[in-house]
Amino acid sequence: MPESSKPAVAEILRLRAPLSLQVLRAALKGKRVLLTEEELLAVLTSGGFVEGPPGQWSLAPAAAPAPAPARFNQTTLAARAGVEGDVLLKVLDALVTDHPEVNWGALRDRLESGADVAVSDRTLGLLEEGVRRFEVARLRAEKQAAEERAREAERRRELQQLAESEVAMLRAELDDERRRAHDAALERDRLRQEAEKLVALKEQETASWVATAAGGWMLDLGAPETFGEEKLRQALGQLESALVVLNVPVSGREIEAVVVHPGGIAVVEQYDIPSTAGVVSVPADGAAEVDGRALEVSDPRGEVLGAVRVLQKAASLDLAYLPVVAFQGPADAEGEDVLVCLTAEVDLAVDDMLHSQSSRVSADDAVALLAKLGVPELPQPPSGF
Repeated sequence: MPESSKPAVAEILRLRAPLSLQVLRAALKGKRVLLTEEELLAVLTSGGFVEGPPGQWSLAPAAAPAPAPARFNQTTLAARAGVEGDVLLKVLDALVTDHPEVNWGALRDRLESGADVAVSDRTLGLLEEGVRRFEVARLRAEKQAAEERAREAERRRELQQLAESEVAMLRAELDDERRRAHDAALERDRLRQEAEKLVALKEQETASWVATAAGGWMLDLGAPETFGEEKLRQALGQLESALVVLNVPVSGREIEAVVVHPGGIAVVEQYDIPSTAGVVSVPADGAAEVDGRALEVSDPRGEVLGAVRVLQKAASLDLAYLPVVAFQGPADAEGEDVLVCLTAEVDLAVDDMLHSQSSRVSADDAVALLAKLGVPELPQPPSGF
């Protein structure tokens, strides 16, 4: 079959296509190209013409078969893209939005499962483009982060300088305030000491011993302020041959009454709890109560024992001391270390208790104790001692 027959076949197919083998052969015969069916078929197959439906030929030459897509797993595809495996997955997630026409989610799932996946050249191109964009975005983010870190470091430095300046200023102000407070405290102490001296001098000038109807002496260093204190003053005035000092300042505290008696020294603390309040309970341990309600002074026993210790230390005399707690109403007390009694009957309770003591207080002891208390001298020596 001569090669010159191909143009004639091509011309016929260009005008009328597709054609069956029989029709094509008849058209060639009209152009005086006489070919057998076998020869015509040889021309068609050797000339690159395309057979469509069975027996139908057209001019378009047969397309070369497309190359099979390359196959990759996650590791090889990441190496092809020039990134780590985790970065590859991030790029695939970003491509879901950038190029939704490709099923990136399915590709990612298959790669994560460890399978080999066929990836076309176009998909590889989109992937490489996505990697470039990812790297640009990563570099831009790193730059922004570095700039933000630099700005934050500068802010911290400025804040540190400001804080150090404020701390130095505050320290200077605090030192000044401390100096002023110290100076003010010294001035207050000086004024208080002077006031105490003036008060003591005034009390010594104004306070005087008063003879009681029972044959004793009473010195009131402060006027009664409550009904209970007045009742206590009246009751202690009934003691015979006793020296009673009321509102006695001793070592920074005030003892309500000190009774110097031939049988011993009574230290009395009186509490203004009216008889209508109920029965006061003074346990050996724990807080005192009145009908289940706590007292304002929870430990009257401890208060009077503390007063006794203060007086013992200030007097430095080997004498018998009797702690006494007086209430205006009835009281139920435990223990024998403290005498608990009614305010109106404190003279009877103290006289009975001190007369039962075996030790005695001499006149010299009484005068020495009064001198320790810093009170005015008695108009005459104590009688009955």
